[in-house]
Amino acid sequence: MKQIFKPAEFLVENVEDKDGFTYFGSDNIELYPKILISHKGEEFSQKFDLFELSTGKLLKRWEPDNKSLFDQAYNQMNPRKQEKGSDLYFMHPFFSQDSSLILNSQLTSLLVKIDKNGKTVWLKNDRNYHHTLEEDHEGYIYATTQPFISGKYDMLPEDYDAYKTILLDDEITKINPKNGEIINSKSVIEILLENGYEDLLLSKGQFISDPIHLNDIQPALTNSEYWNKGDLLISCRNLSTIFLYRPSTSKIIWIKHGPWYNQHDVDFLDNNKVVVYGNDVIREESRIDPKLTSQNLFFSSKRKNNEVYIYDFEKDTITTPYSRLLKNENVRTITSGRCDILPNGDIFIEETNNGKIIIGDSIHKKIKFVKRLDDNHISSLFWSRIIN
Repeated sequence: MKQIFKPAEFLVENVEDKDGFTYFGSDNIELYPKILISHKGEEFSQKFDLFELSTGKLLKRWEPDNKSLFDQAYNQMNPRKQEKGSDLYFMHPFFSQDSSLILNSQLTSLLVKIDKNGKTVWLKNDRNYHHTLEEDHEGYIYATTQPFISGKYDMLPEDYDAYKTILLDDEITKINPKNGEIINSKSVIEILLENGYEDLLLSKGQFISDPIHLNDIQPALTNSEYWNKGDLLISCRNLSTIFLYRPSTSKIIWIKHGPWYNQHDVDFLDNNKVVVYGNDVIREESRIDPKLTSQNLFFSSKRKNNEVYIYDFEKDTITTPYSRLLKNENVRTITSGRCDILPNGDIFIEETNNGKIIIGDSIHKKIKFVKRLDDNHISSLFWSRIIN
């Protein structure tokens, strides 16, 4: 394939992997669910493909008009807006049974619902919508968002005006998927302060412009001994912390800091466990001026790849049953990353930065997927979703 794509953020250098699905073993994969995979094509193009995972059969494709959507999303009030004419990318597409998708644009103030034919049902550009979208037991959608102007908190200096447009004030936002209406929204900083965790926010006596980096909200769909239906499992990357939050009382009912570092993706498992995708990278904030904060992430000599952790509430233990698979496949996405434990105990992993999906048991991969763009590049991926 001739190189036809100019280098961009969504390109990954790769000359080895075969395009599409490669199968390494067929044992016990016939009951695998479907998967929704998002990848880039030419500039201003993004495709959303629904596949039958056990066969690789393409069931449906959506191709929204990214250029038009960017123009509609542009909001002069957004202090972090991209320049007009920029490309955008959508994260973690949410799939509905009527084959509509809800998409958030990560770097642009856009949340949009498209129907099965790719036509816009509704569009919002009132705040920054980023990272994940998940459905609760009542059919509402939880989104990770940031208001254009941050809230005022006691721990900020008196000259608060300097922080209004700099502070990334992550909120847990509940949305009606029928019309995009916001039901309610709550700041994670506010939740932590109300529950007595100022020391977690200021553990180094330092306040940064991105103190939380909210990257996943997972609603509990059933009751258990350890959570109630409607509780929310929350992932705060920049605190290396996850917690269970009860919206009905605004209380944190359980919280855990590490052993994961800078994690992405949390999930409920069975009635007594949670799963954490640990990027296990170290974050170096080389500038502490809130107006100039930059950060570098890297693997240490002790943690050389990503890890999947399972916390068991009943036993109060943490296990890493998929370590050999992650090490064998050298899974090393610095940011992002997804995992789901499938009904047969196998695991789905999206190595986002490196454009790969790996599915396997605790040791061996059974499936690999990449989307090849040309002889030298594959596409980065944008938070694939298992469809049960």
